[in-house]
Amino acid sequence: MARPINLDGFENLFQCDPDPWDYETSAFEAHKRSVLLRHAGLSPRGRVLELACANGVTTQALMNVGLRVTALDGSLTAISQAQARLGKISRLRLLHANLPEGMPKERFDLIVVSEIVYYLGSIAARQLAKSVANRVAPGGRVVVLHHHLNFPDASVNPEHAHRDFVRLLRKRMTLVRSARTGRFCVAALVAGHRH
Repeated sequence: MARPINLDGFENLFQCDPDPWDYETSAFEAHKRSVLLRHAGLSPRGRVLELACANGVTTQALMNVGLRVTALDGSLTAISQAQARLGKISRLRLLHANLPEGMPKERFDLIVVSEIVYYLGSIAARQLAKSVANRVAPGGRVVVLHHHLNFPDASVNPEHAHRDFVRLLRKRMTLVRSARTGRFCVAALVAGHRH
């Protein structure tokens, strides 16, 4: 049985391969990004936060959505690769931060939580959901996207992790859109509305 991957494992992955999941070249990854962006909504967002930005491929796409983009990752190598990809852009801030404790303190109009929750334990996932709900601006949007098929280095069942995270956010936000494909689930929620 494989062990769940930790921050050192992610660091090793990015040191060995700058694109370990083929974000840049995979048609599947491009499709997944387009679904994520559709769930982000059509109107431009002011401040965007991307959690677990990896090598910055999705960050690059989010630059077309947000006026100011903050992207963070727990791997210093991944942040360096994102910086090399994106260059110096005044409206972009890349941060090396561990979640949930490294969550930025300001509010954002769009927060992207993609392919991270199943790597966290249950307690850390609950803390992250609370932080995300506290950091999204009124009327802002949160997009949550995760694989739902099991894989060996996840800390928790991927489908359960996504479902539980969205359920926690729905206590303070309204689900406005969701979809499920053969491999991943996505949900968009808006702040300032409750059931």
